[in-house]
Amino acid sequence: MRVLVLGGTTFFGRAVVELLLDRGDDISVFSRGNTRPEWWGSIGHVSGDRTDSGSLEQLRGQVFDAVIDNIAYSGGDVDILLDVIAPTVGHYVLTSSSAVYNTARGYPPYDEDDVDRAFRPSADEAESPGWAYTIGKLTAEQALVDRTDVSWTIIRPPIVLGPNDPTLRGWFYFQRLLDGGPLLLRCCGERSFRIVYSQDLARGYVSVLDTPDARGSVYNIAQQEVVRMRDFLAAAAQGLDTPLDIVGITERDLSHVALEYADPYDRLSNFIPSVERAERDLGYHSTPFKDWVGETARWYRDHYDGTNSSGYERRGDEIRLVRELSSYPW
Repeated sequence: MRVLVLGGTTFFGRAVVELLLDRGDDISVFSRGNTRPEWWGSIGHVSGDRTDSGSLEQLRGQVFDAVIDNIAYSGGDVDILLDVIAPTVGHYVLTSSSAVYNTARGYPPYDEDDVDRAFRPSADEAESPGWAYTIGKLTAEQALVDRTDVSWTIIRPPIVLGPNDPTLRGWFYFQRLLDGGPLLLRCCGERSFRIVYSQDLARGYVSVLDTPDARGSVYNIAQQEVVRMRDFLAAAAQGLDTPLDIVGITERDLSHVALEYADPYDRLSNFIPSVERAERDLGYHSTPFKDWVGETARWYRDHYDGTNSSGYERRGDEIRLVRELSSYPW
C-alpha cells in the first residue's frame, strides 16, 4: 500500500509507521520535520503545518491507498484536508478519542453507537479544556460522517500507554514505584478501566487498512481485560521487581497539607469501552495486560532519561502525608 500518515513521528503514530514499513508498504509522513526517527531515510516526507491550507496543497493530486490522520482536532481540520485529498485517496482513517464518550448516556461497556455527536454541554462547561477537546473530536467525527466523497473509518483510542509516551502519564506511577515510597490513590485503587498498549493500537490501524468491510465503521481499540487501578500498579511493580505500597487518600487529606495530587489516571472511573466490534470485524486481540504493562515500566526504568513526572517536586510532601495519616487517632 501507499500510505500517508499525519502525526507519524511520535508515540503510537510512530509505531504505526514502523509496522507498515516492516511489511514493505510505501510510507509518507506529513510533518514539520522536527522529529526524525531512525527510519527517516526510508520514508517520503511532506514538510508542512497540519493547520495551514497552503501546506496541505502539496498533497493535491497525490494518490494514496490510505491516509491515517492522527492530528485532526476539529471538523475544520477534517474538511480542510479532505477538500484537497479526497479525490485521490482510497481510504481515510481518522483518529478520534474515547473522550467522545463524555456524551454517552447509559452503562459501560460503551458501544461505538453510544456517542451522541449532537450533544453539547452548558456554556460554562464548554469552556473547560476537557470539553473543548471533546467537542473538537465530536465535530471532527461529524464532518467525516457527513462527507460523501471519501471512504472512511474512525478509531477511538482510550488513554494510550507505551514507550516514548509524550504525555508521561504512566511515568507518574512508575517513577514513584521506583523510588520505593508509597503511592497515594483515591478510592484505594478500586476504579476499573480499559486503556490500550501503543503497539496494540498500531496493530489495530493496520487491521483496519487490511479490512475492506471496516470502511464506514467506528472502532474502539483498547485492551480486552478490564482492570482496576491497583491491578495496573501491581503489574507495573511486578515488572519492576519492586514492592507495591498503596495508601488510600481523600481530598480532605490532600487539603490538610495543601497538596495538589494530579494522579493522571484518577478520572478513569469505570471507563470501559466495548471492543466486541473490533474483535468481530478485525480479528483484534490485545497483548496480555501484565506482559505489556511490565514491559513498559521496564522501558522507563532502563531507557527514559527525561524530566521528572508531574508533581514529583513535592514527592516529599506525599510521603509526609502518609506519615501523618498513620498517626491519625482513628
